[in-house]
Amino acid sequence: MNTKNIVLGIIFGLLLTLQTSAQGLLDGFTPKKGDLSITASYTSSNYEKFYAGTTKMDAVPAHNEIDQNIYSIYAKYGITNKLSVVLNAPYISAEGNGIADPFNGTTEQDGFQDISIGLKYNAYSLNFNKFNLDVITGLSVDIPTDYEANGILSLGNNTFSTNLTAGLHLQNDAGFFATFLNSYQFKGDADNTAGGNDFDVPNAYYATTKIGYASSFIYVEGWLDYLASKDGVDISDSTFVGNSLKLK
Repeated sequence: MNTKNIVLGIIFGLLLTLQTSAQGLLDGFTPKKGDLSITASYTSSNYEKFYAGTTKMDAVPAHNEIDQNIYSIYAKYGITNKLSVVLNAPYISAEGNGIADPFNGTTEQDGFQDISIGLKYNAYSLNFNKFNLDVITGLSVDIPTDYEANGILSLGNNTFSTNLTAGLHLQNDAGFFATFLNSYQFKGDADNTAGGNDFDVPNAYYATTKIGYASSFIYVEGWLDYLASKDGVDISDSTFVGNSLKLK
C-alpha cells in the first residue's frame, strides 16, 4: 500500500526507570545486563477521515466516525551491557459508527496485530566531557497475528516485515537527550482475504527523531516520525480486494 506519512507527537510520563518504551520499537537507551523493564500503555483516538494513498477521504460510510483503542505491552531486557532484546505487543480495537465495512462486512476489528520483536546493539560509545554519544544498530521483525487484511478498520499491512536499523543517541550529564534512528523495512506479501492474488507490500524507509529528558523518575519526550514507501497496491485501487470491489 502506498504510504507517505509524518507524525508529530509528545509524551509526558512519570516512570520508575530510565528504560522505557518510546515511539517505535527501538530507542536509544541501552539496559544493563540482566535489567528487565515492562511498560503498559493505552492510546485512544477518533477520526472521520483517512488517507487512501495521497487522497484524503471520509471514513466509510461517509461522515461517520471510527473509534480506535490500543492497549500495548512493551518489554526490554539486557542480554549483555551492549545487547538487548525488545518486544512490543499491541492489542487494537477499532469500531465504525455506521454501516458495516464494505470490504469485509464488519463494524468492528480487534485483536493482537503486528507484534514486534527485535535485538538492539550498542555498537560503539564515545564519552566526552559532559555528554555521551552511542552508535545504535538493530534487527527486528513484525509478525501479523489475528488480522483481517481487507478493511478500513484494519491496521498494519498483514505482512511479515524484517527491519534493519542504525542511528545515534546523544545524552548529557543533566539527562537531556536526542536520538536519531533510520530503518529500512523488507516486507513480504499480504493475504487477500477477499480472494485473488496476495498483495505485494512494498519495502519502506522509516526514520524517527526523539528529543527529551530522562531521570530516575521523570521521562519527557517529543518525537517526529517519517515513513515512506513506493509501488504496491493502493487502497483506492480496484485490485485492493481482487478486482471485486471499489472504494466509494
